[in-house]
Amino acid sequence: MNTNNILNKLMEITHQPFLIFANQVEEKTDNAFETLRLLSKEDGVTAGRISEFLDIKPSSVTQIIKKLEMAGTAERVKSEEDARVTFVKLTEKGYESIKDRGEISSSLKDELFRGFAEEELEKLYEYLSRIADNISSDEFRLKLNEIFGDDKRWQHFGQMSAHLGRAREQMLERNGFGGFGGFGEDFHGGFGRDGKFFGRGRR
Repeated sequence: MNTNNILNKLMEITHQPFLIFANQVEEKTDNAFETLRLLSKEDGVTAGRISEFLDIKPSSVTQIIKKLEMAGTAERVKSEEDARVTFVKLTEKGYESIKDRGEISSSLKDELFRGFAEEELEKLYEYLSRIADNISSDEFRLKLNEIFGDDKRWQHFGQMSAHLGRAREQMLERNGFGGFGGFGEDFHGGFGRDGKFFGRGRR
């Protein structure tokens, strides 16, 4: 099997906008939606409870509640037993927002993995996990340093092909290095355990 074909497929898949969307929406916590989820699960929720649940300052909770009220997804209601107590409740629109958010990603994921048996999905996860383990290993990190830290090699490549030089530059920029010019004596850095480059040259 030509491993370049596998890499090309991985690049094709990972550049799909939906995967970027899924990472932004599902992996990163959004306090507004986390508040809506809390309101959907608990009754008698106060601003103090939201502050405790999200582990944020009361002033930040106030801003979240105002945002939800403006969107029509939550409302403040005085307690019937104690007028000094104010509860935050989910509106019908709030319930719909939670449902819609879940359906957006779940329906696309269902279509993305359409035709895959459960055993195939488990195997796919296993293979991708092995790739992830390899790319974050010390051996891979050392190989990156060996290949991209050889200035003479890349100067030679650059004389023959500007494309190779640009490819190296883009790789370094995407991994946290802000420029191109080699890893000479004035440069100190390397690749961290997560595979990302770190370092800085002498100004």
